[in-house]
Amino acid sequence: MTYNMSMGTDEKRYIILIIYDIVDNRRRLKMVECLEKYGLRVQKSAFEAYITKKQYEKLEREASLLIDVEADSLRIYFLANHTAVRSWGIGDRHVEEVIVL
Repeated sequence: MTYNMSMGTDEKRYIILIIYDIVDNRRRLKMVECLEKYGLRVQKSAFEAYITKKQYEKLEREASLLIDVEADSLRIYFLANHTAVRSWGIGDRHVEEVIVL
Protein backbone atom coordinates (compact mmCIF):
# COMPACT_ATOMS: atom_id res chain seq x y z
CA MET A 1 0.00 0.00 0.00
CA THR A 2 1.20 3.50 -0.77
CA TYR A 3 -0.18 6.87 0.09
CA ASN A 4 -0.08 10.08 -1.85
CA MET A 5 0.70 13.34 -0.04
CA SER A 6 -1.45 15.35 -2.49
CA MET A 7 -5.09 15.44 -1.49
CA GLY A 8 -7.69 14.44 -4.02
CA THR A 9 -10.51 15.75 -1.81
CA ASP A 10 -11.14 18.78 0.35
CA GLU A 11 -10.94 16.67 3.51
CA LYS A 12 -7.90 17.55 5.62
CA ARG A 13 -5.41 14.73 6.17
CA TYR A 14 -2.85 14.17 8.89
CA ILE A 15 0.38 12.23 9.12
CA ILE A 16 0.44 9.75 11.98
CA LEU A 17 3.12 7.47 13.36
CA ILE A 18 2.03 4.24 15.04
CA ILE A 19 4.47 2.21 17.13
CA TYR A 20 3.73 -0.88 19.17
CA ASP A 21 5.26 -3.55 21.36
CA ILE A 22 3.04 -6.63 21.42
CA VAL A 23 4.29 -9.79 23.12
CA ASP A 24 1.80 -12.31 21.66
CA ASN A 25 2.41 -13.38 18.05
CA ARG A 26 -1.29 -13.75 17.22
CA ARG A 27 -2.19 -10.28 18.58
CA ARG A 28 0.85 -8.78 16.83
CA LEU A 29 -0.22 -10.28 13.47
CA LYS A 30 -3.75 -8.94 13.94
CA MET A 31 -2.32 -5.49 14.70
CA VAL A 32 -0.19 -5.59 11.53
CA GLU A 33 -3.25 -6.57 9.48
CA CYS A 34 -5.22 -3.71 11.04
CA LEU A 35 -2.51 -1.10 10.46
CA GLU A 36 -1.86 -2.19 6.87
CA LYS A 37 -5.38 -0.95 6.05
CA TYR A 38 -4.31 2.59 6.97
CA GLY A 39 -0.64 3.07 6.19
CA LEU A 40 2.82 1.81 5.41
CA ARG A 41 5.04 -0.34 7.56
CA VAL A 42 8.30 1.56 8.00
CA GLN A 43 9.92 -0.70 10.59
CA LYS A 44 8.97 -4.01 12.22
CA SER A 45 6.89 -2.29 14.89
CA ALA A 46 6.19 1.06 13.23
CA PHE A 47 3.73 2.34 10.65
CA GLU A 48 3.18 5.74 9.04
CA ALA A 49 -0.16 6.81 7.61
CA TYR A 50 -1.64 9.81 5.83
CA ILE A 51 -5.29 9.76 6.87
CA THR A 52 -8.34 11.86 7.64
CA LYS A 53 -9.45 12.57 11.19
CA LYS A 54 -12.39 10.17 10.73
CA GLN A 55 -10.00 7.39 9.61
CA TYR A 56 -7.75 8.18 12.58
CA GLU A 57 -10.65 7.81 15.02
CA LYS A 58 -11.63 4.48 13.44
CA LEU A 59 -8.02 3.27 13.58
CA GLU A 60 -7.76 4.24 17.26
CA ARG A 61 -10.93 2.25 18.08
CA GLU A 62 -9.85 -0.83 16.09
CA ALA A 63 -6.28 -0.90 17.39
CA SER A 64 -7.29 -0.46 21.02
CA LEU A 65 -9.31 -3.68 20.84
CA LEU A 66 -6.19 -5.65 19.86
CA ILE A 67 -4.03 -4.59 22.82
CA ASP A 68 -3.58 -6.39 26.12
CA VAL A 69 -3.08 -3.39 28.42
CA GLU A 70 -1.22 -5.53 30.96
CA ALA A 71 1.40 -6.81 28.50
CA ASP A 72 1.44 -4.63 25.37
CA SER A 73 2.06 -1.04 24.40
CA LEU A 74 0.64 1.01 21.54
CA ARG A 75 1.44 4.63 20.65
CA ILE A 76 -0.11 6.79 17.96
CA TYR A 77 1.53 10.14 17.25
CA PHE A 78 -0.91 12.41 15.43
CA LEU A 79 0.84 15.30 13.66
CA ALA A 80 -1.79 18.03 13.82
CA ASN A 81 0.37 20.69 12.15
CA HIS A 82 4.01 21.43 11.42
CA THR A 83 4.97 22.29 15.00
CA ALA A 84 2.94 20.08 17.34
CA VAL A 85 2.38 16.38 17.88
CA ARG A 86 -0.65 14.93 19.65
CA SER A 87 0.17 11.64 21.34
CA TRP A 88 -2.26 8.87 22.26
CA GLY A 89 -1.19 5.60 23.85
CA ILE A 90 -2.15 2.44 25.66
CA GLY A 91 0.09 0.78 28.24
CA ASP A 92 2.03 1.77 31.30
CA ARG A 93 4.90 3.62 29.60
CA HIS A 94 2.97 6.59 28.15
CA VAL A 95 4.46 9.96 28.99
CA GLU A 96 1.98 12.81 29.45
CA GLU A 97 3.69 15.82 27.94
CA VAL A 98 3.54 18.09 24.93
CA ILE A 99 6.08 17.36 22.23
CA VAL A 100 7.17 20.26 20.01
CA LEU A 101 9.16 19.58 16.85
